[in-house]
Amino acid sequence: MQLIERRRPNILIYLEALLARTPSFHPAYADVKEKVRTWTAGYAGETWFDRMWLDYTSDENFRVIPDYVTTSHQMDAICVFSKFIAIIEIKNIGGVIEMDGTTRQFTRTLHSESIGMRNPDDQLYRHEKKIRQLTNYKIPVIGIVVFTNPSSILKLKAVERRVVHLSGLPFVLDQLIEQYTTYPSFDVPQLCDLLMAHQCPPAPYQHESIPYPLQTGVFCSACSFSKMVYSRDLWRCLNCSNRQQDAHLLALQDYRLLIGSTISNQEFRRFTEMESRSNAVKILKRCSFETVGTHRSLRYLIPEMDLRNKTK
Repeated sequence: MQLIERRRPNILIYLEALLARTPSFHPAYADVKEKVRTWTAGYAGETWFDRMWLDYTSDENFRVIPDYVTTSHQMDAICVFSKFIAIIEIKNIGGVIEMDGTTRQFTRTLHSESIGMRNPDDQLYRHEKKIRQLTNYKIPVIGIVVFTNPSSILKLKAVERRVVHLSGLPFVLDQLIEQYTTYPSFDVPQLCDLLMAHQCPPAPYQHESIPYPLQTGVFCSACSFSKMVYSRDLWRCLNCSNRQQDAHLLALQDYRLLIGSTISNQEFRRFTEMESRSNAVKILKRCSFETVGTHRSLRYLIPEMDLRNKTK
């Protein structure tokens, strides 16, 4: 089995930066915080799914492609076996989940409040058609809805789709392996190469302009957004005495996500609240970023980073 590494969603990386730079008293703060919570929960469900694969054993050769994206489709995972392809739609939501195969309705009830949500059955129907088209209808394609939240209570009515808790997915896969045992075999690496040829590279999240001032400064990672000062080649927190040499990197990541992908010495000093131009020059040179321009027009190209990723 081979599992391609799953990237964190670009929108989550952006929202985390926006939350860190939005003043807690601003009216937008609660909305941004809720969006971070929602996207974090979704990504957590996907990583639980990935860990399940590390424990799954089978005599069959297979590969898992997470976050499969084409120009028109986005799939949480594709599991390529030699005799079938399974498309996985991952849902990390708790409460009572009701799916109706006749009305095509999908609802979640939590704390006595019911809300309608997009039906994953219909999403998988579209995805199945797409993968069949890409593989020229040569191999069976099966969509499976997987709930990763153990508190989910599933109530299904006239649903023909396979819908399971994460713990039951190995059983379903073993059933499919048995069901398709007499079908012709295909080369798994070749199937993956065929699918990956249509995979779109991850695109940066395109956000609208932010209509309020952002918090500036270099934040301490140890004590909840306390600002640090730079002294004797170290960033120092006056609140908890934490010391870091590279604390500015997270500020540069935030700048890239929220403002722009290049930065000048003056812009760096303004965003990090640093007064010393010579210290800023020293720090930016130490970053070893690519540069454009010379002298006063010199700008540093900030690379993509994901420094808030706690799964690494």
